[in-house]
Amino acid sequence: MPAWDLEVLAASLRADTSDLSTYAGFLINTLSASLPGEMVQVERKSGLFGRVKADAPVLAVTVRLGDHQFTLERDDVGRPVTARIRHESGGVVLRTETVGMDVWAGRMAAALAEYARSNAAAAQLLQRLTSPEMP
Repeated sequence: MPAWDLEVLAASLRADTSDLSTYAGFLINTLSASLPGEMVQVERKSGLFGRVKADAPVLAVTVRLGDHQFTLERDDVGRPVTARIRHESGGVVLRTETVGMDVWAGRMAAALAEYARSNAAAAQLLQRLTSPEMP
């Protein structure tokens, strides 16, 4: 197993989050392709009568890795994005931190690298994310 360059991985996870829908699309497409479905959760803006369309703007994206949840969320479209990391043990929330994108991306990169040690699909994801050819 290669030693992942966490700096490169974190940089690829950091993006312009002013458009969460675009960034969420990156997370959904990239992470969902390699991680089990229950690990990536998306919350979209509900429309009339509380219905949510598949193309509705994204309000939050959460990635669960081990006992941590990495969440990017906003109150509404056009509002600033908040990055949160939640630590749980046995279903009990021990700590929730609101952090900057650098911290969020760095910790998520480390958690992805740890997960990739025992998961081939996640290792391939990290290879794609850290590849110099990645746009």
